[in-house]
Amino acid sequence: MRRNNNNKQKLRGGNKRNSPANPPQLPTNVQVVHTYRFRSTSDTAQNITQNDLRGIAGAVCDVANTSVRLIASGVKVHKVEVWTPPASQGASASCSIAWTSPDASFTQNVEVSDTTISVSRPAHVKAKPPPFSAASFWLGAGSDTMCTITAPTGSIIDVHCTHVLYDSQLAGTLLTVAAGTLGALYYMPLDGVSDVYLPVSLGTTT
Repeated sequence: MRRNNNNKQKLRGGNKRNSPANPPQLPTNVQVVHTYRFRSTSDTAQNITQNDLRGIAGAVCDVANTSVRLIASGVKVHKVEVWTPPASQGASASCSIAWTSPDASFTQNVEVSDTTISVSRPAHVKAKPPPFSAASFWLGAGSDTMCTITAPTGSIIDVHCTHVLYDSQLAGTLLTVAAGTLGALYYMPLDGVSDVYLPVSLGTTT
């Protein structure tokens, strides 16, 4: 008859073959997954860059009324969603998201749009970055256009993404602002210093 040694193993501290000899591996970079909401204050379409997408995670003012430093070193965009209401009955309203491609050999620029003529239903688009589009990759510092958003005044824009925060003593990317309190944290507009797509329910600066 085979002996059951389970009780003896429990008394000795468990089965050592199932216990890791060292602490398990883990991703040490701090990542923040969040949906950021913005409202449009102009009918002009806006180009969105890498730095713009990194800036929505927050920036710390390092020189009062002069400049801020981004706290995110990278960003991965999961989806963008836009709602645009018509101004009045009988009017129309349109919104769109145009994704740019870094190389036409792999993919083309892709645009999604919607139009409404009803005050009871806003125009609505929801889109993920297409494969091999500029925004489909992890994004670091840069001023290249990742997408162009058309969201007339009164539109609501949601950006769902993951940010990786700086984990070194190097200063974050510098942005110039007109107003800011030294040491304060500000959430930047989606279009950066253009200040058209302003964050909803978060403190910002211009």
